[in-house]
Amino acid sequence: MWKDTKGYIRAMPAGRKFLWFAAVAAGTVLMLAFLIWAFSRHGTIGLFEVNGIFRIAFIVLICFTIAVPLLAVLDVCLASRKAVGKIRLPSLYVWIVAVIAIILPSVLMGWLIPQASQRAGDKAVQLLTADGSGTNGIPNLAVSFWTIDRTQNTLKWGQGDVINIIKEDKPAQQHAFMLRDLQPDTVYSYSLNNDAPVRFITVPVKEKPLHFAVGSDAHFGAGTARNDLTGKMLQQIADPAHDYRMFFLLGDVVEYGFNDAQWEEAIDALSTTTAKIPARIVVGNHDTLFGGVNLYEEYMSPQPMEIQAGSRLWQRIDVDDVHFLLLDLEWGTDSYTPEQAAWLEGQLSTIPAEDWCIVMSHCFYYSSGGVWDMWPWYDNKDMIEKLTPLFEKYDVDLVFSGHNHLLELLQKNNVTYVICGAFGGLPDPERSYISPASSWYKGNQHAFMDVTISQDEATLIFRDPDYKELKSFTVSR
Repeated sequence: MWKDTKGYIRAMPAGRKFLWFAAVAAGTVLMLAFLIWAFSRHGTIGLFEVNGIFRIAFIVLICFTIAVPLLAVLDVCLASRKAVGKIRLPSLYVWIVAVIAIILPSVLMGWLIPQASQRAGDKAVQLLTADGSGTNGIPNLAVSFWTIDRTQNTLKWGQGDVINIIKEDKPAQQHAFMLRDLQPDTVYSYSLNNDAPVRFITVPVKEKPLHFAVGSDAHFGAGTARNDLTGKMLQQIADPAHDYRMFFLLGDVVEYGFNDAQWEEAIDALSTTTAKIPARIVVGNHDTLFGGVNLYEEYMSPQPMEIQAGSRLWQRIDVDDVHFLLLDLEWGTDSYTPEQAAWLEGQLSTIPAEDWCIVMSHCFYYSSGGVWDMWPWYDNKDMIEKLTPLFEKYDVDLVFSGHNHLLELLQKNNVTYVICGAFGGLPDPERSYISPASSWYKGNQHAFMDVTISQDEATLIFRDPDYKELKSFTVSR
């Protein structure tokens, strides 16, 4: 049979033989190139493991990639046995499969790859909290923004009549002016170029309470997202009467991280708050999709902003005796690298047991939920096995996360877990599984967390977009 096949191939007209081999080879190579590109992107492995629809799609693509050369070989072998007196081309279906294998990855890569490099426009100013801590026991801040054209800017900032002037050395697109050596519980202002001054108040230390807000899963760009309610909650957080000194957003800021127009929409909305309330945005799984991690880092963790202890994707923020550890846990432990794991335990080991230790991440640990997209969206086995023993060993007090679009407070082995993934994204279906650790749960409700740390007590309040209290808890050390 193999002898007949070789003879059949040799006897094929040169032009037809070249065209056929080229089509099969091109289809196979392009399909393989797309799969390699996709799985080399940050977050794709987690997408494959967790999202059943995408997992099926990727499996189909993998099978299709393998099928192209196998079907071609099989068809030539069969054609060689049937050939009598003349050379026949391989069957039409092989040509169809080869053409699909050429067109499909070309279209996918031609659409996805340029997305993360095409910029929609300028990104609004934000006041971002930097990694580590300054000289007075509170974090340094960065006035950050991004311009589609390279620009050179000047920032004036200070308190009262004390004005500091920072000028950029050269034109750039990515901008981050560092505000260092800030005094606690002090009113400052900054002015970019000739813009009106923006006022903000730094966090307190020592005996004064620390008041901050936490939200997650806004999903700007999703047709199902309630941007109107997200906007109302941002207004509540920015309201001076409520006196929030920090704001944490725990990922899934946008629906598709590779789409810059969604980042522009999100930052325009967020900046009404994040321009005057020091903010830190944790990375989520939707934010990093197919190259989105690069946009997240440019806008939410820009290169000019200093890193003292962590990285662009995970940080430690110290406010006197309150310590925040912000982790890169998107779909789950797929992004929990050995480097991050070593960093986390190293940081935990340095925090005194009598201090407040607060962990924040996008993905949850304990949670109620259900089986959605063919994956169990509740008590995350890998997260629980790999991380919660560290929380218990090093006396972590509070753990905040989103990912599940619901509100829940859970307690396990003296650690309090809070799910607050209801900052605008479509609410999850009603839970079908109740976590044994659950103390309180509410679904189908948009809300954010109001947190006050006061000496040995933390007050946790779930608040709806109208600032109504849904439920409050007190956690003591």
